[in-house]
Amino acid sequence: MTLSALPDRALPAKPRFRVSFRLSMLAVSLVTVMVTAGAVHLPWTYISRANIADMATQLNTEIIRGISREIGRLFETAVSTQEAVQEVFRTETVMVDDRKRRDQFMFAVLRANPQFSWVSFGAPNGDFYGAQRRDDRSFRVAESLWDPGRNLATRREDYYVGDDQRIFLTQSKEKTNDYFSPGREWYQKAKASPGKHIWTDVYVFSQSRQPGINTAVTLEIDGEFAGVVSIAMELERISQYLRELRIARSGKAFIVNRKGQMIAFEEPAEVSKISDRESGEAALRSLEESHHPALVLARAALVQNGLTLEEIKAPRQFMYSPPGRNEAHFVTFAPAGHLDWVVATIIPESDFLTGVKDNLDRVIYMILAVVLLMMALSMVVARVLFLNPLYRMIEQTRQIEKFDLEAAKPIHTRVSELDSLSVALQQMAHGLGSFRKYISTDLVRGLLAQGMKAQLGGERRTLTILFMDMAGFTTLTERLGHRMLPFLATYLGSMSKVIMGRRGTIDKFIGDAVMAFWGAPTWNEDHAVDACRAALECIKVMEAQRAEWKAEGKPDLYCRIGLNTGRVVVGNIGSEERLDYTVMGDPVNLASRLEGMNKNYGTSIIIGHNTYEEAKYDIVARRLDQVHVKGREEPVFVYELLDMADPEKDIERPDWVHAYEAGLDAFFEHEWMKAMEHFKRARSLRGGDQPSDIFIERCEAKLPRAIRDGSAMA
Repeated sequence: MTLSALPDRALPAKPRFRVSFRLSMLAVSLVTVMVTAGAVHLPWTYISRANIADMATQLNTEIIRGISREIGRLFETAVSTQEAVQEVFRTETVMVDDRKRRDQFMFAVLRANPQFSWVSFGAPNGDFYGAQRRDDRSFRVAESLWDPGRNLATRREDYYVGDDQRIFLTQSKEKTNDYFSPGREWYQKAKASPGKHIWTDVYVFSQSRQPGINTAVTLEIDGEFAGVVSIAMELERISQYLRELRIARSGKAFIVNRKGQMIAFEEPAEVSKISDRESGEAALRSLEESHHPALVLARAALVQNGLTLEEIKAPRQFMYSPPGRNEAHFVTFAPAGHLDWVVATIIPESDFLTGVKDNLDRVIYMILAVVLLMMALSMVVARVLFLNPLYRMIEQTRQIEKFDLEAAKPIHTRVSELDSLSVALQQMAHGLGSFRKYISTDLVRGLLAQGMKAQLGGERRTLTILFMDMAGFTTLTERLGHRMLPFLATYLGSMSKVIMGRRGTIDKFIGDAVMAFWGAPTWNEDHAVDACRAALECIKVMEAQRAEWKAEGKPDLYCRIGLNTGRVVVGNIGSEERLDYTVMGDPVNLASRLEGMNKNYGTSIIIGHNTYEEAKYDIVARRLDQVHVKGREEPVFVYELLDMADPEKDIERPDWVHAYEAGLDAFFEHEWMKAMEHFKRARSLRGGDQPSDIFIERCEAKLPRAIRDGSAMA
């Protein structure tokens, strides 16, 4: 029967009334209303958001540039003022040890630069001179003279109060302390870089509790190092700039260093903290410690994008939405251009979307009002005429793809084209059903699941190969002829069921022989264990069939199995016209040889050394003998598979196995008498054992030679 000549009962009944597919599509045309609306709405929305992102980028760029310029002006003022102080002292316009003129000069510097906190000078001998701004109207002058004999400094502090015109001395104090200027960070950094303006790390000033920074430069008089000039300034001016800065409607900006310490923010409490409540000592607050919503959001955006502050080498802008909140923010980080500072801005997207969102809502409401009715009608028509039948056909196609051909059932539809498609699916299923008898269904399913094409090619994999043969089959076939076919069909059917049930792939039937493998086309990391389990089950099934055949007076048949594991080539092998999915390689040849060895040893299942190593914790086997393998100079052990190990019981191997393997060890050590004793004990414990008999004969053959050569015997 050809595929085109199916019987009438295989064809689905034709519905009495049908409409054309084109006519049916007219009902679906209502969907074009939604497509048209989407074609207008989606690009408009996309372009709007793209424009907003560009606006945010440009705004952030300008904000960051402004902040960088403000920082630059502050730093440039400090450097230029420091150069002026350096020049006054270098030219001795004001002598460092001239207290009156020195103090007046330092006062003038502080009053001209409200952002400065200290102007100071440290001498190489440890002396220190400095003027400090305490607040807008009060100042302090410190003169510290170092005594190297006591490692202490005598410190004089003069306190002044001033107005816009004059400054008055209010009190003086003297005390001793251990302040040694050459040991301070600003002094050491400046001395390490002569002539360069250095900057210290940001720290919190003890008096104002505000973050600040020192800049310092060396002073040379007449070509000799005379000390270090330093200016300390608070960074409140930058925080004030951030407070006054308007970033969209509700945006925020802050400055942080790459260590994660806050430098400037509109809220001072988020910049510094009390690190020691007893002493009142203050320190910079880290970004991780902040609870301000904007700072928390910025930190979360960094984490979400897998970045750290050290990695911010160029401006980076992110779109971030806090978990559980449908509110996006533009978060930008960029180098400040000074020291290791990073400027960050956080701007809610809603700051830009207010007008856009209102217009968007109006458009959506209008579209919904027009489309809802049309869409409801279109969906009903589309589902009844097209979607339901198509879904069922798609599901049938997927089942046919898996070679589940029985799933193909007639689908009744009033659309003529879909009705023809249903008939085609039925015919395809019947045609594939005919070929299923010639190929392995599981093999085809595995190849399809992995997307393999039917073309020449293969790959190297480690697989376990099985060869199984029925003992005496050739002789029995010559005697029984075609009457042997029922036995063969029952035998091959039973063995195939076991092999495929244990995830094996049947390669081919060679008369009564079966070749199968595990681990391809679907990878199976337990391929050796599954192969061993399948081999034992095949023997058990064969024993049951032998009992049935024997009771029916039929021939007594049994099978022999060889298993081997190794690196082989697996894939589509053959020609462009005819392919065979099979395996090739020396491990395949060895598996065939192992099957034949069963005849010599009177065993049922022999496995190779690699198979034993892969499955030794899951099986019970005995070391049978050493054989020479092609490609290897040294012989390798082969094993007789006895049973599967019970994972719930720690059962020792039978005593006869231990005796036999002890005999092998003695045999290969040329201790023939000792080996014979072990083999005889193994034979006795088992009640007969052909491999033990073989090795006893080998020992007897070796024994006269051992005696003649004077070898040691047990």
